[in-house]
Amino acid sequence: MKNTYKGLSLISLLFTLLANFSYAQTDSTEIASIYGFYAYSSSLMNASSASELVIQGNASHTATGVQLTPASTSQFGGLFINGRTFTSVNGLHVEFEYEMKGGAPFSGSYGDGLSFFLYDGAVTSPIIGSPGAGLGYSYNRTKEMYSTQRKPGLTGAYLGIALDEFGNFKSKRFQGESRINGIAGSWSTATSHVTLRGARGANINSSIGLGAGYTGYPVLVTRSTSSNTGTVGRILQADRTYANLTAPLTSNFSLRNGSGEYRKVYLDLIPHFVTSTTTDGFDIKVDIQTAVNGAPVNVINYYHYKTSVPYTENANPASTDYDNSDTEGGTTAQTLNATVPAVLKLGFAAATGAAYQQQIIRNVKLTLPYSAVTNNDVASTCKNQPVYISVLDNDIAYKGAISITTPPTGSKNNIDYNTFSFTKTGDTDLTLYRKKVTPQGTWTFNTTTGIVTFTPSSGFTGSATMTYSVKGRTVKDSNGKIIEPYGDTAYRSVPATITVNLKSTGCVYAVVSNKMITPTVK
Repeated sequence: MKNTYKGLSLISLLFTLLANFSYAQTDSTEIASIYGFYAYSSSLMNASSASELVIQGNASHTATGVQLTPASTSQFGGLFINGRTFTSVNGLHVEFEYEMKGGAPFSGSYGDGLSFFLYDGAVTSPIIGSPGAGLGYSYNRTKEMYSTQRKPGLTGAYLGIALDEFGNFKSKRFQGESRINGIAGSWSTATSHVTLRGARGANINSSIGLGAGYTGYPVLVTRSTSSNTGTVGRILQADRTYANLTAPLTSNFSLRNGSGEYRKVYLDLIPHFVTSTTTDGFDIKVDIQTAVNGAPVNVINYYHYKTSVPYTENANPASTDYDNSDTEGGTTAQTLNATVPAVLKLGFAAATGAAYQQQIIRNVKLTLPYSAVTNNDVASTCKNQPVYISVLDNDIAYKGAISITTPPTGSKNNIDYNTFSFTKTGDTDLTLYRKKVTPQGTWTFNTTTGIVTFTPSSGFTGSATMTYSVKGRTVKDSNGKIIEPYGDTAYRSVPATITVNLKSTGCVYAVVSNKMITPTVK
């Protein structure tokens, strides 16, 4: 709850009201983003009417989010946020909540899991990847008798991040009904893993099955969330081998969560600076919050996903996929072109097999890394009385150059009060609204004090709400180059909600020294 101001002197109160009133009369505008990017937020709850969303397979809209799969066997569902594109020049920060619950295990584990993916924003009609172990991202090749189960990987694929409960997303397989590159050996079946796979590969030899969509998507790094001893993960090396990861997590956990609980995933893609002006792909960080208000657990710690990635195609047929031979051929050394697309789109997918569980996602947010962050505010007052809320006290903006070695610092003191705006009407609305009139009352913001005043309509009781957003400041060097971009429209926060509860009973009126009658809520 934010600070409220009810015991102000008469002079102070009049000054505050006049300051709010006078400033609120002149709304100003901001400059359009030079990055062509705007924050995105969707609860996904009953979101079937949202024009940017496209669901596929067994996915469905529900009151609690998008259910990618129900808790039954052999299900497959996907969600594309295909109506929105996001520039990649300054990276991405993604948050979403998920639920994996119910169902039944197979071979001791539930399955399969869900994936979050990024794909080329130039793709207008994306086709989802293979079901089952592919989790809608990677491909599946087969021999001829299982040809109906062949499926190319996601079109335009750039990066897939799996919450892989069953454990097969990272696995190399060469068998009749499933052929894909990956990590070989018994360890590759370990359950409860967070795994990153890379971009769609090149057409190596379509005549034998290694054509467009059936190569690439290599495993970049994988990490167990349930084990904290011995080898807990693997990471791709420049020589195309996988090195062991042994560093433990701060705490280990299963990717599955209990009934009614949602876990939260935080993803950061930070540009990897080679020099002060050139970059090579992204540094990728994955954190998972396992308890409400708990500290997120870092699972993947800034993996450097380069624009050129040496890897091995290690599930090749001896002759061709287009016969019924089960003879495996030799591996081939490949180099993945993982050039970052100019703009990106995002999506989700999930699958079940003989092992199954219900899998739901909700509350998706996408901003630039180090965008301003606003949090919801709640205040109470009595009927016919204004309330004053210092809304920025639990919000932050950032200061400092974008870097993973010396990250920018976040503080409420970095917020530029002049960027405050009440509810905007869509991405291209650049007006800064410092006054909003609603049937419940009038909202005003003071750019000097950072205080929102809500003046209720006569006789109104109950709850009134309003949303707002803010930004930080842009800093340039002596040559005019932007070194801190946080005042750009692209760095505007996802809106937060102010809720004011007005009561008609339970108020005690006290006389203060200036003879004002000031109510307090009991």
